Amino acid sequence: MNTPDASGRRLRAVTAAPTQPSTTTAPSTTTPAGTDPAAAEAATVAEISRARSALPALDPVVFDCYLGGLVHAVADYTEGDPVNVLASLLCLCGVHLGQGPHVRAGDDFHPLLVWPLVIGRTNSGRKGAGWSSAKRLATAAAPDFMVANVRSGLTSGEGLAAMFTDDPDEAPDDGDTPAKPRRRGGRLPAGDRRLVVFEAEWAGVMERMKREGNSLSATLRAAWEGGDLSTMAVTARIAPESHIGILGHITPDEFRSKVSRSDMAGGTYNRFLPLMVSRTRFLPGGQGAPDAIVKGLGAELAERLDAAGELDSIGFTTAGDALWRQLYVEFGTDTGDRPEVEQFISRAAPYCLRIAAIHAALDLADAIDTRHLLPAAALVRYSIASARTALTDDQAAAKLLAWIAAAGVDGRTRNEIREDYCHKHKRATEEARKVLADLIDSGQVAVGKRPGKGRPTEVVTAVEIPRAS
Repeated sequence: MNTPDASGRRLRAVTAAPTQPSTTTAPSTTTPAGTDPAAAEAATVAEISRARSALPALDPVVFDCYLGGLVHAVADYTEGDPVNVLASLLCLCGVHLGQGPHVRAGDDFHPLLVWPLVIGRTNSGRKGAGWSSAKRLATAAAPDFMVANVRSGLTSGEGLAAMFTDDPDEAPDDGDTPAKPRRRGGRLPAGDRRLVVFEAEWAGVMERMKREGNSLSATLRAAWEGGDLSTMAVTARIAPESHIGILGHITPDEFRSKVSRSDMAGGTYNRFLPLMVSRTRFLPGGQGAPDAIVKGLGAELAERLDAAGELDSIGFTTAGDALWRQLYVEFGTDTGDRPEVEQFISRAAPYCLRIAAIHAALDLADAIDTRHLLPAAALVRYSIASARTALTDDQAAAKLLAWIAAAGVDGRTRNEIREDYCHKHKRATEEARKVLADLIDSGQVAVGKRPGKGRPTEVVTAVEIPRAS
């Protein structure tokens, strides 16, 4: 069905993807000397499958939205994870829409800002490939925005705020137009407060944030709320308006090694939407999506972005309000995870609201409906599972999962884990309990019952991850 925009024009509908695309393609014909091409490529495909199976379970309803349709249209042409492409588009579109479209949670104003923290291994994660696919679509839709409003190189809070600080010296009055403050260095187009910060090496930003006197953490917390980055320090800055999206890439090991409990408790990282990703397919010599497809999708996206940018406050339909009440309870209640996980996911409810509002805006709707909340909630659930996975030692999880899997359908009891796996060591048992909880939460291990003479015994078994391929 076509959707009318604000002026009555008909916008072409993009069919959302019900599932993620396949993870394999035709093999390459070139391999290193002395290597069997078929065997090498089969091993590569097997490794892709293994890496995918280690990710948390993903509900394909994530892609039942306009942006999901864009992801589906280019998915066969990229090795990047569809979740990465979707999240990158959410970040870019939310910033492009500007400060007009917004939602409210009580008295809190929420700009449509989404800050994905894309977590994947250096090689198998293909984090850059997912960003490249999203960037290409966004460039086709808004080339000027992508050149002028997308930057890298976060170093300090002062540096970020300076992007929005007007020079107190006014530009000369030419007699025709009033004098206006000059933008220092011309860093953003005059009057434009939209900025996307893309950091391919977020670990470096984390290092800089730890330096004594660095104000970046505090500035980021203010920026997520949207608006004022001004200070009252001796070197005061006046930056009353901002609309910033942050998109960072990092590996699981880097994140675990650099983030501390105090970092989590400080409230900076609960502004981010953690998402585990991995390579989806084997595309040697891939050229990306054909230009004709990208240009067509970009033209459609441009129309929607322009019309959606005129929206103001976004409310709820009756059905949307009823579903949001349920989701607000789900995402606003403690999950029982260990403290660092709870802190990482503590903004799940507002993130669900922001993402749903972006979906609604791109449908040119001024009210959030169930069709917007369902994919938003699915992405937030995946983010919660990603946080658990990201904060779990991969080697410890893989080792325990392999030990459980070795038992086959018989599974392992918790007592067997304590006695046979941990050899009754108290500390090892406590760590294994945490890892097991994460494996259960991520869907990699299932809990069942083993019948016996008396009461059935609880057992855990390894399961096939129900992640769409």
